[in-house]
Formats: sequence, C-alpha cells, structure tokens
Amino acid sequence: MRINFWSGILMVIVSLTLITILIPIGIDAPRKVRFAALAPSYYPYIVSTILFLLGSVIIIRSRREKAAQPEPNVHPQAIKRLSKFIFLLAVFASSLEWAGFILSSSVALMVALPLAGEKRPLIIIANALIIPILLYLFFYKIAGIPIPLGVTAFLVQGL
Repeated sequence: MRINFWSGILMVIVSLTLITILIPIGIDAPRKVRFAALAPSYYPYIVSTILFLLGSVIIIRSRREKAAQPEPNVHPQAIKRLSKFIFLLAVFASSLEWAGFILSSSVALMVALPLAGEKRPLIIIANALIIPILLYLFFYKIAGIPIPLGVTAFLVQGL
C-alpha cells in the first residue's frame, strides 16, 4: 500500500474543499479591505494553497517510490493520542464563546503539548501563556479582527 500517495490525495482533496467551499461559505469578508493581508480569508487561503502544493508534491514523489517499502513505524499510543487530540479540539471549539480565545487557547495548549510529547513544564506553560496573548494582540489590535474574549474580557480591556 502506498501510504504517501493516498496521504497526498487526501491533502489535495481537503485543500480544494477548503478553497472552493469552506472558506467562501464560512468566512465573512468585507467587500473592500484596505490591505489584502488584513482580510479574514487571506491566511486561510494561504494555508490551503500550501496544503494543496504539499499534497501535490507528495503525490508526485510517491509515484517515484519503489513498490516494496517497509511499513512505517507507528507509535504504540498513536490512536489513543489522536482520539484525545480530536476530543480536545471539540472542547476547545465549544469553549471559545464563553471562555474566550485567550483562556481556551491557553488551556488547550497546556493539554495538547504533553499529548505531542513535550515534557518540560516551563516550555508548556510559557507557550500556553505567550502564544494566545500574542495572537490576540495581532489579530484584534493590529488586524482589527474581533476575537471572542468571554470571561477574560476584563483582563485585556486595558491592552
């Protein structure tokens, strides 16, 4: 079985679905935006295009592979970790409205980083606090894109 070929096909299908259906329907974009990079759909289109290009390259490279390849090593806890991560994403998405972006993202990162194998508490805590705050400052203060604050609204009013 050529896992790389089918992975590339899946990446291309997902990217085309994002570009043609999900982004145009799911992201409200104003008609006139001063700078294209500040449009809400700009970065999702970039990520989707990169996903399409990567999928295409994987498909092309997999055609050159020899038919008999050894089975890839799979982590013994792969299914368990993936299930936990999908559950975490569902909880994160449902908590955004009431808990806000900063709190939800911080908690999600504190859970996701150990799932990904990070063991250093300082790295986990620093990333869980710094990344959501920097993202909030960029998108809300610089790009002017509203971010749900939820119960943390009183903490960031002065920023």
